[in-house]
Amino acid sequence: MPKVAPKKRDLVMRYVRDFPNETFRSDSNILYCDACDKAVSTTQRFQVTQHIGTAIHIANKQRNTTTVQQFITSSSSNKSTFNSDLCTALIKADIPLRKIDNINFRQFLEKYISDKIPDSSTLRKNYLPDLYKNTLINIRKNISSGPIWVSMDETTDVEGRYVGNIIVGKLNSDYASKPYLLNTEVLEKCNHSTVARFVNDSLGILWPNGILHERVLLFISDAAPYMVKAGTALHVFYPKLVHVTCLAHAFHRVAETIRSEFSEVDFLISTIKKIFLKAPSRVNVFKENYPQIPLPPEPVITRWGTWLQAAAYYCDNFSVIEDVISKLETDAVSVENAKNLIKSTSLKNNLVYISSNTTFLANSITKLEAQNLSLADSLGIVSNTVKKLKEAPGEVGIKIKKKVEQVLSKNPGLKTIEAIANIHNGSNTQTSLQFSVAELGAFKFAPITSVDVERSFSRYKNILRPNRRRFTFDNLKKYMIVNCFVDEEVDSNSNE
Repeated sequence: MPKVAPKKRDLVMRYVRDFPNETFRSDSNILYCDACDKAVSTTQRFQVTQHIGTAIHIANKQRNTTTVQQFITSSSSNKSTFNSDLCTALIKADIPLRKIDNINFRQFLEKYISDKIPDSSTLRKNYLPDLYKNTLINIRKNISSGPIWVSMDETTDVEGRYVGNIIVGKLNSDYASKPYLLNTEVLEKCNHSTVARFVNDSLGILWPNGILHERVLLFISDAAPYMVKAGTALHVFYPKLVHVTCLAHAFHRVAETIRSEFSEVDFLISTIKKIFLKAPSRVNVFKENYPQIPLPPEPVITRWGTWLQAAAYYCDNFSVIEDVISKLETDAVSVENAKNLIKSTSLKNNLVYISSNTTFLANSITKLEAQNLSLADSLGIVSNTVKKLKEAPGEVGIKIKKKVEQVLSKNPGLKTIEAIANIHNGSNTQTSLQFSVAELGAFKFAPITSVDVERSFSRYKNILRPNRRRFTFDNLKKYMIVNCFVDEEVDSNSNE
């Protein structure tokens, strides 16, 4: 008769009996080594004996640790506090969990720490999910029953996925609460229905026992048409919701209009950027002649206001750039273009116009990006900026004024939020706002920009760097939310 292969349960239990002096235990399906804090393969007997003979196993046995590995069927109270704290520290510092498997790092930790060091899979499988759950518990505790503001945006990541992030914060009349990354998910499509559903599902995570629809007072997004449409759809379920499109982004759109009107300046900025990019010899020419002057800026279009800052730099340092360019060898097309362009009289005139009439816009965007601004202060910045933009002279000034009026008129909740700010400023203007007195007071530190969710995407892209593309999205989501969370109490203590 042919041999019948033993059942896995019988095989595992046999190894437990055969090696009574080892630190093996089993849940009938897995042979687990308590000393090494890992599962041992049981396909062949030699795999078990090989594990027993390893130097790591012998050293771990000698440490005589008492930490018990958490099985799926075990209670969470048996989990190691050290392992949990270690996992938290690695995630908060954005150190990949796999670094714990580095032999040199492990030896260092084992030398100075009496606790047994877990491997990365143990942290990832058994501790990351709990940290994620605890983070959500802390967010719910800090937000409580609100009222809240919500900010949402989406991006396309390096894997080609539509990824949406939801930031929430508590509206409070006493102080500006911390923004919390509540959820990050892959969206099937990027349209108003998926956005509205994503927002609603995320609020279900915040309030699992039932969404408090009347406690969601403010929704901030960009001004994309599908976002505006999503805000309208959400208003059906959240009757007090005010939808404000990001005013910093609105000013960025005005800045883009300015850039489009000065193609010669735009060409200069991009050309000079190419000249000094990865060209140490040219950088040396610049530094040798003008050591006190910073190198030309490298604006990024998606970084709001950086193009205007670059234009201001060229206006202030035009003679420096002109002299450096003249000293460079014409060994590249970019250098040749720059030498021809730098002679243009209209270029100089355009730089003067931009510097004297529009560069303040970059400073306004930077001010709006600051955290903890009151609603009155934020709208004060907006009001002063709009006033200055409308004073810009000439044909370009007319186009700027038209663009400003266009972006503000398409902001659905701007008038409502301005009326609330007027109340905070002491105005006695009669309004028909459907908010209670307490809710109106809670708007004192309401945000009017979506910079918090933009920052979360910057962190997302940093975490998902080229050597970390093996993340499953579920683990990436948990990692992100734990990484981004800052407790109110911890943050206040760190600022003392």
